[in-house]
Amino acid sequence: MKTKLFLLPILFTIGLTAGGAKAQSFSFGDLFGQQGKKEKLMAVQVGGIYIYLAALKGGYNIMHKGLDLADELKGGTFGLHTGYFNSLEQVSPVVQQNPKGKAITGLYNELSNRLNSETSWQKKQQQLKPAELAYLEKVAANLVKLAGQDMAELNELLTPGKLQLTDQQRLDRLDKLYAAMKDKAAFAASFAAKSRSLAQNRQRAKAENEQIRKLYGNPHP
Repeated sequence: MKTKLFLLPILFTIGLTAGGAKAQSFSFGDLFGQQGKKEKLMAVQVGGIYIYLAALKGGYNIMHKGLDLADELKGGTFGLHTGYFNSLEQVSPVVQQNPKGKAITGLYNELSNRLNSETSWQKKQQQLKPAELAYLEKVAANLVKLAGQDMAELNELLTPGKLQLTDQQRLDRLDKLYAAMKDKAAFAASFAAKSRSLAQNRQRAKAENEQIRKLYGNPHP
């Protein structure tokens, strides 16, 4: 809009509105006297300067707004956002003191100790067949590995700077980890109990056979 205003006197001066020039009977000689040509050239040059200044001003405004935005991102809004995201990396006392964190660790230790103990006992008793013992060891190793992944996630959840989560998101994940670890611990207990029962039944069967042999003798020594 300002550029158009600057151009109006120049357009009038250089006689581009021909109809207007005839109606007023103006010429550059009448308007500027003897130096009409020089003044005409100057008028055109001044008009160009006005246009240049208007464009320059518009560019300056754009640049200034860009600098304002950059400054806002650097020290204003961006700083607030950065502070918010940094706060999400912190672990509040509400999360740290949640009893499920310790409960998950306790279930993991229980699961690991139970499976290790069962595997050692089975090897010592030698009641399982080689394939059965190998299966027991494989199941135990996989279960401990999966439970270890839950523990790694728990560690990230409770360590500041690891994850960007709200308190509620951390508590929700704690609930899921606790439920998952409970399931694994329950399965470990059931699996170990069945393995132990199988071995003990075989022990009893062998003991009974030995007792029968002693009572009735061995017909085929």
